[in-house]
Amino acid sequence: MSSHMRKDMSSMCSEEYLTTIYKKGGAERWVRTGDIAKYLNISPASATEAIQKLYKEGYVEYLSYKGVKLTQKGVEVASCVARKEREVREALVKIGISEGEADEIACLIEHRISREAVDKLKQFVENCIQRQRW
Repeated sequence: MSSHMRKDMSSMCSEEYLTTIYKKGGAERWVRTGDIAKYLNISPASATEAIQKLYKEGYVEYLSYKGVKLTQKGVEVASCVARKEREVREALVKIGISEGEADEIACLIEHRISREAVDKLKQFVENCIQRQRW
């Protein structure tokens, strides 16, 4: 089994928080924990608890009443996951899946799919598109 399949729920959950912070601009600015909770459809207390864990692990800076901001370590993880999600979404749209459904599918698999699998998916879709142009 490849390493991406060994991720436990805890690490996938952490990645989900990190990518949410990243998508909300947390690489450059402070993001309110309430905004994160709302985006993830969870309670503010749950978001704060998870963020405090990420803080202890060095992925974020956290200040009560100010919010959260990604550290370099957090940016590295979040940007990688967000990139995979974006590339999977783009490949799905290219094969004719609606943008809404492609968003849902990409979000579901972003933490499970390996970089190699994303690259192979992109290559396959591009090869199919090239063959259609002939």
